[in-house]
This record gives sequence, C-alpha cells and structure tokens, in this order.
Amino acid sequence: MMPRYDRRYAKRTYGRDYGRERALQHIEDARRLSHELGGTDEDVKRYFFSLPNSELATILGEYGRRYGYQAQEYASDTMHKWRTGQTKMSGTVAERLFNLLPPRMPLTEKYKLTEGLWHHFGPSSKRIMRVGLDADLEQVVELARRHIDEVVTQYRIPEQIERRFNWLAAGDVGVKQELLNHLRSTERAMVVEAARIQMPVLLEHIKGQHGGRTSRLAQVVKVGKHELELLIDKSVSGVRLEAPGYRTPSVNSGGGGKLALITIAGLVVLFWLLHK
Repeated sequence: MMPRYDRRYAKRTYGRDYGRERALQHIEDARRLSHELGGTDEDVKRYFFSLPNSELATILGEYGRRYGYQAQEYASDTMHKWRTGQTKMSGTVAERLFNLLPPRMPLTEKYKLTEGLWHHFGPSSKRIMRVGLDADLEQVVELARRHIDEVVTQYRIPEQIERRFNWLAAGDVGVKQELLNHLRSTERAMVVEAARIQMPVLLEHIKGQHGGRTSRLAQVVKVGKHELELLIDKSVSGVRLEAPGYRTPSVNSGGGGKLALITIAGLVVLFWLLHK
C-alpha cells in the first residue's frame, strides 16, 4: 500500500529547509562582509548609523532601486531597531547596504576607517637614539623622521588592511594610494613631534644644575607601536640610532675592542661551519 502524501507535512518540511538555507546564507554573507571589510565591521556599522537622515534616505533609495521596493521599505522601517540593537541586521542586508557607502564617503571618513586597523596591524619599531650634547635638535628630528620613513615604507601591508583599502577605494587606485600615504604621513608626524617635544627638556635637564653630575639621561617615547628611547650621553658626539641592547664601548676598555673583534670572527667561523 502506497503511503498517503501529507501536504501539510511536506509544506512544514519545505519551510524548515528553506528557513535553514536562508539562515545559512545570512551567516555566509556576514562572514564574507567581515572578510571584505578587514575583519572589523563594527566601525563601519557605527559610521553607517551615524549618517544624517538625508544621507540614509539617499542610500536607501539606491538600495531600493537595486533590490526592490519591499527591501527598501523593510530597511527603512527597521532602521531604528538596527541602530538601537533591538534587531540584528542580517549579513545579507549589511553586505548590500555597506557596499553602497564607499562611493559616497568623504575621504576624511575613509581615513578614520583605516586608522584603527593600522594601529592594530601596522608596523612597529624599537630603537635607541643616542644624542651628544653637541647635537642639534633638527639633527635628532631628521634622524627620527628617516627612521620612521624607512619602517613604514618597507612595511608589507597585511591582508586585513589591504582588504579595507580595496573596499574603501571601490576600484579607484588613486584613493587606495591616498589612504596609504595618509597613514604613513600621520605615523611619521606623531613620532617626529614626540621627539621634538622631549629632546629640549632632556637637554636642558642634563645641562642644568640638576644634571651636573649626570652623564646620561634617557626618556622613552611611545607612539602607537613605535618605541624610541632618547638617550642623552655626554660621552658621545652627534646623534646616532642604535638597536636595543647595543652598548657604546668604553674609551678605557683595554682589550675590549680586540675581544669584540675576536667574538665577531668566531661567530663568522661558526656560521660558516654550520652551513657547509
């Protein structure tokens, strides 16, 4: 006997399967959007919800032209609940709406949406700047500028920042380069300004009455992921940049210089033996 076909059961089953597929699609769209935005889509969401109503209306109008009046009406009716967190925006809707933003977004806002990622994933450095009493402030500033220029220029942009650049540029290579130039120049300006502010204070202290008995004075300047130790040293002349752990050889070091040469020669021989 053939089993009787139950239309109500089939309809319920189809509804469950369709609902499951829709849910999975929303999850996949959310994952793809997060990947495209560089892994931090919350700042983009904050920007979107902070837009004036007139700009939101323009974006929703374009959204309706692309995806239909019903989609536009639903987004317009649900906007307040999305903004307050009463309702979570689905991945599909977020992807469609957010991809309408870059062509309408001012460059200043694009800068802001890259600075957070740059601060997290950008380059880092740690150096000691040894400064003699005869050094000029501009020498110190210029050396700090060259150091940061070298760090940020040679830095390979990670995938997260590259994706955010691509999304914001929306195919415009000029915008992408503008974003990178902005981040580099901002990084350089902050480190240089920090060195410019701290150096006169240190020099005045070591040259004044409080520093009469002090041969060295140091101040660590931290800017973002960069650490620069400004070291005023009466025993040196000019200014130079050193890696952490470097120690200036003493003038009365006896056989210290020869020992250093022997150690270096020994390391070279050991390296050669290990790689034969």
